[in-house]
Amino acid sequence: MSKAALYEGPDLSYHNGIVDIKRIRDAGCKRVGLRAGYGKNNVDQKYISNALSCYNLGVDVLLYWFSYAYNTDMARMEADYAVAQAAKYWKSCPIAFDLEYDSVNYARKNGVDITRALATDMAIAFLQRVKVAGYIPVIYTNRDYLLNYFNMDKIAAELGEVYVWYARYISALPEAEEVLPDIWQYTSTGQLSGVTGNVDMNRFYTDFSGNTVKVDREDKCNLNIKSFQAAANADGIRDMNGDKLEEDGIDGVKTQYVRQQIELKAKKCAEKYVVGSSGQVVKWWQMRCNEILGHDQVVDGLYGQISRMETLSLQRKLGLKVDGIVGHNSIQSVFYN
Repeated sequence: MSKAALYEGPDLSYHNGIVDIKRIRDAGCKRVGLRAGYGKNNVDQKYISNALSCYNLGVDVLLYWFSYAYNTDMARMEADYAVAQAAKYWKSCPIAFDLEYDSVNYARKNGVDITRALATDMAIAFLQRVKVAGYIPVIYTNRDYLLNYFNMDKIAAELGEVYVWYARYISALPEAEEVLPDIWQYTSTGQLSGVTGNVDMNRFYTDFSGNTVKVDREDKCNLNIKSFQAAANADGIRDMNGDKLEEDGIDGVKTQYVRQQIELKAKKCAEKYVVGSSGQVVKWWQMRCNEILGHDQVVDGLYGQISRMETLSLQRKLGLKVDGIVGHNSIQSVFYN
């Protein structure tokens, strides 16, 4: 009898472009895989924005480091890099060692043939380092790597316990393989709200929530948020207590409440759009559109045809719902882009 998945979730990297973690969460994804980085301390270009969104939105993570190691010392260093990125947001969470065909090809170009013994020893070196740092060791693998690269008995004997993230792109696992995965990556062509194009999708059979612990972050002032708070205050938009926002540059509960009250849009008159919304928040939005798109629309606080067109362009660029209306999600996205 097949195991029942607890929930599903994507794994994401720079290659997925700009994603909307809130829409991913609202689609029912409790945990998201994030590439923290690769090789010699190369942090994934979207890791910080994706990790911060997961942290702020209460989405659990499965982090992974794509390995270009070809000896055990390099594997240990990669584990340290992965832990350093994880520690910015989580005291504990699953961290996976990801050794794939590109890793093997890179090693060959550097004169090293990654044998089964070497791959196994590197996995142990990486995962032991992760475990000692207080994180949950996970190994990413597939059928070929289980047969030809990883001695799972030796890895389990050295680690005591290691979780398996198994890549197999079929509709159902054969009975002999059903017991293997804690996480099954079942497709690379998934479709998911909040992600443009194809995305890897995973079924989670093990719930790591008891081992996923956030750090207490001292939030820093984000000037994009601070200027939004000032604009909302100038427009008379108040928090749930009827008070002005503290202009501290932190997207706290009160700022989130104010975001939910805002809907900037143009009016449709006959067959064209004319000025609808106006004010300081519109000016703030026009400025952020110019900064992100590299355009030069007039920053006049009047949301008409041009502002609508610029908003549509920005929403496409950021992978948002393309409707020309500036609401909660669009505002949040330009806080961090």
